[in-house]
Amino acid sequence: MKYKVVVCFLIIFVLFLPIDVFANSVNISVDLPIYTDADVIAIHGNISTETILQITIIDPDEIIILNENLTIIPGDFTYNITLENYDLKRSGHYDISIVYDEIKITDQFFYDSGHNVNPMKVSDGTNNLSESDQITIFAVAAIIIIGVLIFLARGSFTRKKTEYDAGEWESKKNRDYEKYHSEWMSDEVNFERAGKDKLSDEEFRESLLNENIPDYYAILQISKNASQNEIKKQFRLLAKKWHPDKKQSNDAEEKMAQINMAYEVLSDHKRKKMYDQHFAKK
Repeated sequence: MKYKVVVCFLIIFVLFLPIDVFANSVNISVDLPIYTDADVIAIHGNISTETILQITIIDPDEIIILNENLTIIPGDFTYNITLENYDLKRSGHYDISIVYDEIKITDQFFYDSGHNVNPMKVSDGTNNLSESDQITIFAVAAIIIIGVLIFLARGSFTRKKTEYDAGEWESKKNRDYEKYHSEWMSDEVNFERAGKDKLSDEEFRESLLNENIPDYYAILQISKNASQNEIKKQFRLLAKKWHPDKKQSNDAEEKMAQINMAYEVLSDHKRKKMYDQHFAKK
């Protein structure tokens, strides 16, 4: 008998509980993959007593776009938020939240401002770049590329015209003239041969076996204790003098080849040492 009284008391207690304990519910309908100004977000539910809903929308820059209190009378309700009525300036993910009776529900939607954007969330939680940010990045990249190109081409802008540039030289018609270096009039150019025209180490070692190896000091008209600066200076003077474009003689090309050979040996510390040791044995 005692237990029956307790059960009856519990049933009566449940039946007389306030309806809002079971009936109060609020939901946010965010079911579109992309929202535009033409779309609405529906808030709906059932409230047993008059309730105040605090609705908040925050943009990707964490700026509050909407913050308002909505009074709902008891019963079923639907409240539509028309996006075109609010200042949604950029594309991205927006957070929407509702607080009522110390309950908070949140959701998120992607808004497209009208430009081509990627609605997918990035893994690190950062937002997509805005159009203005993309333009800024593109402009900076373009300036950097142009600056690099100008830096690489600076020689073409600053190089002075030489007598060789203005003259009608035979070497300009001959593809092999590079081995003499065409700009023989300039004090700033490099007269040294490059690439396949240079004396290789193997060719140098074979030349030491030649009984008639030339006296490179005599060819460059320098002493055996001449410094590297003196060797280079003398080479440049002789190169200007005997360049086939400058020296109108039948032996100019042969003489220039000897000057190049002598310089390539004596300007190299290792070769110069081997050459001096070879002559010391004679």
